[in-house]
Amino acid sequence: MGDDWYETVYENKHDEINQFIEQKHNTGRSPRTLNEYSRILQRFYHEYFPELSPEETEVKHIEEYIALLGERDVSQNTKRRYLESLSAFFSYAMKRPRFEGITGNPAAVVMEEIPKQYRERPDCATWENGRKIIHNIPDPRNKTIAVILAKTGCRLSEALEIEMDDLMLEEGLIRLRKRKGGKQTVVPVDEETIRVVERFQFIRSSEDSDYLFVSIRGDRISKAQVQRAVRRAAVDAGVMQEGEDRFHKKFTPHTYRTVFTTLMRNQGISDHVLRYIRGDSNGETMDIYTRVDRREAREEYLDCIKTLNL
Repeated sequence: MGDDWYETVYENKHDEINQFIEQKHNTGRSPRTLNEYSRILQRFYHEYFPELSPEETEVKHIEEYIALLGERDVSQNTKRRYLESLSAFFSYAMKRPRFEGITGNPAAVVMEEIPKQYRERPDCATWENGRKIIHNIPDPRNKTIAVILAKTGCRLSEALEIEMDDLMLEEGLIRLRKRKGGKQTVVPVDEETIRVVERFQFIRSSEDSDYLFVSIRGDRISKAQVQRAVRRAAVDAGVMQEGEDRFHKKFTPHTYRTVFTTLMRNQGISDHVLRYIRGDSNGETMDIYTRVDRREAREEYLDCIKTLNL
């Protein structure tokens, strides 16, 4: 199944949970979000508390769940993310009269006591380091992916979903069709990125796949392949040590999102344009009132982006 594991939606023995997942599907939640909701709720009620029903769930059960996660050395942010899925279900059920037995949200009570931890920006997350790494990636496909990550700040999963029809290179644009929250965004790219993508298209081996980036077998490549390529190049470029696992010392494909964001902010790009390009989901309310014109966004983007000297 490879990287498509997150598209799996797990069936639950409790009908109210299955209805919750169905409702989230109908309201446009992404496959990854549906996977997380269904996976966490299934583990909670099938593995941790198989004799417990949603109606019987109390704060003490959530506290016991957190303690069990603690025994597994689960991080605070991961605990909070698990509770967010549980809380989303209880919040949904409380508003439906047909679930009259569910009258509270025990997960939300405990979640208030777990503050979100914000990690500092990685020490190595600089434009210069990102450039060095790209120069040390020998494979043209992986190099092209890294260029798109650096020049748009998109997530690796979003870059791997790019299809041939998404390339609007004559206009200086690329469509990212599967962004967080189920959105699509058309983002600007500069001439350097356009040249890199066009060169890769010329040597691209598979003509049968709609996806821009494919494996030697002609199917989509996995995130793990790109992660290994970036990690290897980071070591070869002297950006990180072999085997480095500390967050603030390692460079991963996701680090390019930090590199891009830092560069854009330092160059003075407008906040709403940056949010639009990054595909941030938490800015949706403001974006309803702040429409981003593609041409204006690209003009501002081109004033801020730097070259990779490829």
